[in-house]
Amino acid sequence: MSTLSRALLRHATKLSSIRQFHITPRVFQERYYTKKHEWVQILDNKKEVRIGISDFAQNALGDVVYCELPAIGAKFKREETFATLESVKAVADCFMPVDGEISSVNEQLKTQADLINKSPYDNGWLVQAKMNKTTQEHLLDEGDSGGVGESSQQVTTMKYAEKPPPPRNETNLSGLKNQGATCYLNVLIQTLLYTPEFREPLFRLTPGDLNLPANYNDQNASTTNGNNNPKIRKIIVELQRLFAEMLLLNQQSCSSIPLTNSFGWQSNEAIDHQDVHELNRLLFDAIHKSLQGTKQANLIRLCYEGSTINYTQCKQCQNTFKRSEDYQDLPLVVQDSPGLQTSLANIFTISEQLIGDNQYRCSTCANNLCDAEKWAKISKLPPILTLPLQRFVYDIKTGNREKKTTRYEFPFEIDLQEYCEESVAKTNYELFAVVIHRGTCYSGHYYGYIKDIDQIGTWIRPPPKSPSMKASQKAKSSNTANTSSNSNESHESSEETMRKLDLVKTLLLSCDDWITTEDLLKSYRENTTTSWSRTRGAHGTFNKFLRSHPEVFEVDNNRVRLVEQNYSMEVDNNDIYEMEYESSQNEALDENAEHWFCFDDSIVTCVTRENIKKHYEQNECAYMLFYRQKNRSKSKDDSATSTPFSIPQWLFDEVVEKNRLLEEARENYDKYQNQFSVTIYPSDWFEIVDDCRLNLNNKNQVLFPDGYGEHVFDKRMKVNEFLSKFESKYGDGSHFYVAKKLRSGQLHVISELTYSTNDKTLDRNDLSTYRNVIIYKYPSSLPDTVLQGEEFEPVMLNIVYGFPDARIRAPNLQSTRYVAKNTTLAELKERLTYDYYRNANPQQLRQIRMGKLNLEEKNNRKSRREYKSEDEKQTLAQLHLQDGDTLGIDDKNSFVSNWRDVSSNNTNLGKTQLSLTVKNSIDPNYTKPMTYSCESTTLIADVKLMAIEAFGVSLEPNMCRLFIDNHPDVAHIPLYDHDNVGEINFKDNNTQLCLKFGPALHENDLLLYILSDREPSSLELVVDQNMTLTDLWLLIKQELKMDLDDNEYHLREVVSSFEDDGTPLNDFHQTLTNNGLSNGAQLTMRPGSVPTKNHVRLKVFQIFDKIYKQPEAIHTVPLYEMVPFDNVFELPVISPFNVLRERIAQTIEFKVPPNYARDTKPSEFIRLYEMEDDQPVSIIHEPVLTTLKQAKVQDLGCFAFELLSHPESLGKKDLLLNIVYDKNEYGSGFQHQFEVHWPLKENIVAKYEYLEQHVLTRLTSFMTDHLHFKNVSKRAFKITLARYFPDRAQWLIIDPRSATSSSQSTSKKNKTSSTPTKSNLKLEPYKLDDLTVIGVLEGEQLTVEDFDTPYDQKMRRQLERETEQKRLTREKTRTENDQNKTNGSSGRRRSPQNTMRIDVDDFDA
Repeated sequence: MSTLSRALLRHATKLSSIRQFHITPRVFQERYYTKKHEWVQILDNKKEVRIGISDFAQNALGDVVYCELPAIGAKFKREETFATLESVKAVADCFMPVDGEISSVNEQLKTQADLINKSPYDNGWLVQAKMNKTTQEHLLDEGDSGGVGESSQQVTTMKYAEKPPPPRNETNLSGLKNQGATCYLNVLIQTLLYTPEFREPLFRLTPGDLNLPANYNDQNASTTNGNNNPKIRKIIVELQRLFAEMLLLNQQSCSSIPLTNSFGWQSNEAIDHQDVHELNRLLFDAIHKSLQGTKQANLIRLCYEGSTINYTQCKQCQNTFKRSEDYQDLPLVVQDSPGLQTSLANIFTISEQLIGDNQYRCSTCANNLCDAEKWAKISKLPPILTLPLQRFVYDIKTGNREKKTTRYEFPFEIDLQEYCEESVAKTNYELFAVVIHRGTCYSGHYYGYIKDIDQIGTWIRPPPKSPSMKASQKAKSSNTANTSSNSNESHESSEETMRKLDLVKTLLLSCDDWITTEDLLKSYRENTTTSWSRTRGAHGTFNKFLRSHPEVFEVDNNRVRLVEQNYSMEVDNNDIYEMEYESSQNEALDENAEHWFCFDDSIVTCVTRENIKKHYEQNECAYMLFYRQKNRSKSKDDSATSTPFSIPQWLFDEVVEKNRLLEEARENYDKYQNQFSVTIYPSDWFEIVDDCRLNLNNKNQVLFPDGYGEHVFDKRMKVNEFLSKFESKYGDGSHFYVAKKLRSGQLHVISELTYSTNDKTLDRNDLSTYRNVIIYKYPSSLPDTVLQGEEFEPVMLNIVYGFPDARIRAPNLQSTRYVAKNTTLAELKERLTYDYYRNANPQQLRQIRMGKLNLEEKNNRKSRREYKSEDEKQTLAQLHLQDGDTLGIDDKNSFVSNWRDVSSNNTNLGKTQLSLTVKNSIDPNYTKPMTYSCESTTLIADVKLMAIEAFGVSLEPNMCRLFIDNHPDVAHIPLYDHDNVGEINFKDNNTQLCLKFGPALHENDLLLYILSDREPSSLELVVDQNMTLTDLWLLIKQELKMDLDDNEYHLREVVSSFEDDGTPLNDFHQTLTNNGLSNGAQLTMRPGSVPTKNHVRLKVFQIFDKIYKQPEAIHTVPLYEMVPFDNVFELPVISPFNVLRERIAQTIEFKVPPNYARDTKPSEFIRLYEMEDDQPVSIIHEPVLTTLKQAKVQDLGCFAFELLSHPESLGKKDLLLNIVYDKNEYGSGFQHQFEVHWPLKENIVAKYEYLEQHVLTRLTSFMTDHLHFKNVSKRAFKITLARYFPDRAQWLIIDPRSATSSSQSTSKKNKTSSTPTKSNLKLEPYKLDDLTVIGVLEGEQLTVEDFDTPYDQKMRRQLERETEQKRLTREKTRTENDQNKTNGSSGRRRSPQNTMRIDVDDFDA
């Protein structure tokens, strides 16, 4: 396997996902493709070939950064390495596909290795080589073979034909692909293209004006062309190129990526939602800067720039002041305005009074503030008037942006005279483009309605609603309570449905026939900005939508295509109405008729003015209007040009070449889509069996004779033409029978191919389904007794006789029967009875019974399902009997104790004949398959020997093996030599095998494929299935030359090509079989080690110290200082936590001090903590029988331990409390700290009395041992206990005698009663738990003020500030959400919008 193909294999990750498509070179005469993804192209001189790698290969490799090519004159043999490619992912070797001498190399790759990614079939070729004579003749013979079809017996190439972009639809206009969220760019570019005042001057710029070098192309364009040469005007060049492609390239949509690359955009900038009005200004500024120094330097100013004059008249001195302003667009306010004229009038006809606080400072009146009047007029109108509508406004009260969707009308023609100065002459304008926005002010979608002024496209008036449709809608509306609202909803739903129908139909028009619904939905998503799930509404799922329009779509399981239009003579009144309407309209149409189109990214459709008027309001409303002066005289070109639309010649030639390549690609793809292979058999290879099947009987000739075998045909060929070619090849009068290959590999005749007056294509004939032809040369023919047709297809049944004397008679009977599936069960019963008894009278037949057997069922009663008398009238097909089913037959007087035992008496059960086809995958120069008939008990080893002999391969049998061919799920699994043919699980009746190189598999052998990031190839290992997983790991490490101590990987099995990898393999001490591995298993090495099965690995940290935020705040939660252990502890999941303690004690080599009893264990000195966020949070109690599995401990879970000075045994209900005692003299904090182990039995309530006793006992001990007090008696102590809550920095007095403990008073006046209660301190409000802090002060009836510290007060103030801040944030968010809901938008928070930019070089110099 080549390094390149290994890299591809690693890229695919799963072997089963790589499929090979074997085709004839005649279909693709341009290139041959090897299985290692190199391609070969025969040059015109027929002596040289050009070699490169496929597009699939470059995609798998990633960005190629370096290319090492051979020297000219170097000679290579086939399969030798001739080049090395280095990418960001891997280093791959390229292997020579032919024998030859290098005659030329692609010098461009030395400096531009990425050409392999950009253009693998054109500019990214690798080398050219001179073929030797043998290779030359071999390739040319393959390419020029003749005959009835293209023989694929000699084909060793592999090809996947990439689907080319679809051509333009019926409008003959091209759209623009959406790069992610570039709809705003697309609609603006489309508007500029159909603005002749802008497009034509742009095309007049010559390559010299743009500083283009002579060899400029899109692969090697650069900002500068040499050190002293001027900079290329990239934006103008790419805009010209995009315009030319949109005008001439026969493609449904063009790409704007080169244009956005010239802007300096990164890929992430194409997915940002931006404003089209902002882009309009940025783009015009960038174009203006890029045109400086050219003859079109003033293009933007001449096309789009106008001016206004602002007048201000002082009321005191009556002087009028003028100020002129230039504009490229006039933004209009939509709010509180019904239409365009009102908005213009508010600006240019209504004056504003400057009075009061808004007075004018008049320079004539000594700069005093004076009353004044202000108004404005248009002093200059541009040829193209751009009017953005300010739909998005900012609400000062709420601080939110809103979209105004109120009704706003705009005329299609307008006279601007009343808004202009008297000197302005041309004031009549016509609407020619409308940009529509759908969505909210934060996100949405832009598309446009554009008038085709130059009539570039083909406009077809959309059909009107028929009278019956109008009547039905009128009836529906009259029966609706809320007429207006419901009719709007109905209309909107109908329009949405038609839009979706048009889009889906357009996508299907670009497909060749059937397409899967999954691919269609994917294409739909690529051509629209909204997913189906968000817009489906009443349409339901995508499949439901397709099935709900059977008149448009033909849906077959998971496939769909357009319904063929059969034009009959019968038409209804609606059709007549539409035809009459179209006829009348066509007569009325003239060359001046308006041609409006809807441009929605890549989809272009025809519309009328009525469609545009629907966007006066609603969510999909007009956002920008473009008007042009009426009756403009077309400007004369500076120089006459012969190209369409005055496109520069260099661009015209480039687009013509692209169209040629597109047509070639479509033609090749069309051929690829319409090719299918047919296997042609000679009649003398078969013998007729059971009058319904043809059994292969060709032991003397296992290879197809010349003219037979697998051939490739075009499914569009007519049957009569197909027969004519066959007769010319095999002789007049020959008979050609279409046959179906059965599960056994034998053939059943379906029909005979004959000439017909109703000549059909091959794809509508039985041949396209069954793809097998048997030829009876004249004068022989198929006997009339042979049953033909699908209804006579035989079903292979195993028959088990349960008669009392079956042990004697059954071995002499045929146990496997082939019965036509239209045979009734009664007919089969009569036939079997006759064969058994040689007699079948009606009385005897009534005693016979039959049933379907399941021999795997141990319960004899359940192993047989008896057929009833009414079942005997049904056919085998109606009973759903399939190949391989077993039927039992006995009489009513018989009693079969065990059908399995009865079946074992018949030694012939399951013995059948199989027809196998074996391909030669060892010698690529000899690929003629072997067709061989054998019994199902034949060993695989015998078939392999037969194939080696037939192919003439000089190879030992133990160095090759057989695989199932043409099925990706099992194609990588070799067959065992000791198995027999009947045990092979063939798929889809495909009994094809292939012979490949590799060690033969014997019993107990497993072939494993290992994928790793250490080796781009898949490592193939043949191992013993009884090997342990540990031994397998050692073998893998040796093969990959890994460090034997490297345990940073684990193995996972690749379960399926459509699923994630399986669970890790970690039963290291068990065999491969016990780990669930089977022959052909695909394993992948993943980073990271895994524990042994049913074990977990634990990370352990040792606590050395506790640090408090402030020294006097010892009552707060400390920060633990810890040191991690170097090694993890691997324990069985059934281990209790005490095992972990023992392992820790062994690791630190802790020994029990001598002053403790002998039975004291080292683990009793280990206190274990659970951890969260890298800090201990709770203590693990012992003795507890809870296992690691029951505690749901995860692998690599973290635990901390503390080494105690004394043994400790915390019971299940015990508590370990932190006690702080005695404040310092300043009252700023507690002075002493110690722990109290409070033992609690299972049924003991945690009462105050018990707590007080244990605290007093521990306190007196602490005072004696640490504070050195003498004669301390706990009876003399009067103490108050308080519980500290660190999350809120508050104390709570523990005094259960209070009537309401939770609402204690902070005053000493509130005394408590002396009646104790039985409240549980583990419950509210105290909630005592491990490590709870209990404050102890001497004295009775103390309050929380006595326990409070300055630190607590500081923390409470901080918490109050944080709480208040959160409250204000919530209120603000709630207000924003309420406002957004009022505006009809969602309440989600919006991320800030990225700033849009266009980088332009400096051309002023």
